[in-house]
Amino acid sequence: MTESISVRAEDGWRLQGVRHPGDGPVVVCGHAMMVDRRTLDRPRGGGLLSALAAAGLDVVAFDVRGHGASGPSADEGGRWRYDDIVRFDVPAMVRRGRELAAGRPVIVLGHSLVSHAALIAAGLSDPPDALVALAPNLWTPSLEPRLLARCAKGATLRIWHAATRLRGYWDAPGLGQGTDAEAEPYVRQFVEMWRADRLGYEDALARATLPVLAYSSRADRLLAHPAAVERFLALSAADVEHRVVDDLSHMGLVTDPRARPLWDACAAWIRER
Repeated sequence: MTESISVRAEDGWRLQGVRHPGDGPVVVCGHAMMVDRRTLDRPRGGGLLSALAAAGLDVVAFDVRGHGASGPSADEGGRWRYDDIVRFDVPAMVRRGRELAAGRPVIVLGHSLVSHAALIAAGLSDPPDALVALAPNLWTPSLEPRLLARCAKGATLRIWHAATRLRGYWDAPGLGQGTDAEAEPYVRQFVEMWRADRLGYEDALARATLPVLAYSSRADRLLAHPAAVERFLALSAADVEHRVVDDLSHMGLVTDPRARPLWDACAAWIRER
């Protein structure tokens, strides 16, 4: 049984979500860019969220701003930056988790976008008790040790932003790259990070001291390769356990049925908090 929930971020944007009630710790889940929370339970009733709920956890999943039910979307005129997800969305999600927890532990489980945003937010605002980070990686030249991948990332960002400027948003659904468009200011901020070779959040990461279970995959060759993930995680002061798998794609970490042992391991780690 599930129930709809929502929370209003400090800047007024309302985030919509769903809850799978349970007696265990509260797990606040968030998704990757260009998609929404539906990727976290695919197929519905048999994905990651359902696996966590089956382990007795109290599972909450939100759409971040501009995605899924948390509109307006970028192709409807919604505008946001990465900063907004770090400074407003993640803190609001954690706050709602605390309200539901009534004293129980609150753990954030983020995939890609929400994984790295949550680690940064933990150094800026009230942190959760722990973080599960699936494919956490932000792009700067210094965070990519592999030369060819560094060149590919730089070219990808330039092309991505140039195409985004034509419409004012990145039409991920129209290009078959996801279900949700991304706003031009959001895309531009990633280009700015790359050009500056700086995230702008290094101090916040140095203040993030929570326990972190991170997963990356060697099959994720560009977006969040383990070598780059390791460098990003090293920026934080968190107590990190980084586990590497071999054969799951970036999205496969949350959508591939072969990831079920990984999901069960995440649930077991959360229950130990």
